Amino acid sequence: MKLPYNRPWLFEISDHPSCPESIRVGVQKMLTFLWLHRIFPFQAQAPYELASNVLERVIKEIEQEDDDDNGQNTITINGIGHANEIGIGIGQGDKKDMLRVVDFCSGAGGPIKKIEKRINKNRKYPIPFLLSDLNPPLDQWKKTYGPPTTSSSQRQKQKTISYIPYPVDATDTLSSSNMGGVLDEKHLRTFFLSFHHFNEELARGVLVDAMRGSEGICIFELQQCNLRSLFMIAMLGPLSWLLTPFTRPTLAILFFTYIIPLIPLTLIFDGFISVYRTRSISHILRLTNLASLTIQLENQDDASKEDYEWDWEFGRVRHTWPWGYMIYFVGRKKRYSFSFDEEEEEFEQE
Repeated sequence: MKLPYNRPWLFEISDHPSCPESIRVGVQKMLTFLWLHRIFPFQAQAPYELASNVLERVIKEIEQEDDDDNGQNTITINGIGHANEIGIGIGQGDKKDMLRVVDFCSGAGGPIKKIEKRINKNRKYPIPFLLSDLNPPLDQWKKTYGPPTTSSSQRQKQKTISYIPYPVDATDTLSSSNMGGVLDEKHLRTFFLSFHHFNEELARGVLVDAMRGSEGICIFELQQCNLRSLFMIAMLGPLSWLLTPFTRPTLAILFFTYIIPLIPLTLIFDGFISVYRTRSISHILRLTNLASLTIQLENQDDASKEDYEWDWEFGRVRHTWPWGYMIYFVGRKKRYSFSFDEEEEEFEQE
């Protein structure tokens, strides 16, 4: 189902300021539950486990490259596509050596807590994870994760997961307060089920900002823009009636699920809008081309900023039988050359 790149922008009910808090919380709880739990027999793994596998691989590759002084190597990865871009990095020499993961548009937290636990489970030196948001729910984060850590040493000694306690604009992180220089340190950016919330201009800005100031960006979506995804989204209505008791619902959530089913209807409506908003691989690659051009034009007269080659890869993994697929899109500074076995067209078939 191919739609114009510059299609009209439609809103999701749960994102609208007028949406009642109980409806918004009910939708968030259900989406988080679906991220974190395996639904037998339709899922072999919970979606967060699939995302963890991709993120863990990217982290290991970055660490491998950091340790490698032997120049170019070749790695073959099956089932993902590939494209090259050039980006400009600034301030790389000032960043700390230790890699950290900064999640953007974290909201209530989504799958981050379990992803962090899974990735760090067998690591000798845990990777710090940080949540961030343009409108951070600080009370909820403080209740879940305690007070925020304000420096690299605190994060390494005390916690492996914390949060940035001020608004962070994913399109312009330099304008953020950047307490403790968190976003100046070496980090990998993640977007879990959130990139489709950005319109064309903002999505391009997200990529530009990531290419300026990070080691890489990982985008994960649980839907594609096709009719099969619409069918899977339609199943959220009856599924929410079955699963709501397991989400620790409030009385308001129970009321708006079973008596006046506004939460199931909102899940379906917002899900349809998410499918409509979700970009194809070729669409995102076009945005990376534009982002790369933007950075080069901005910095063509600034000899102090280094040029970095960026490599982009993408893939699709089924999370729910029969037509639920997780799409991932990864971009990062590259020192290895990759060869891939599948082309972009596979992801444009449906």
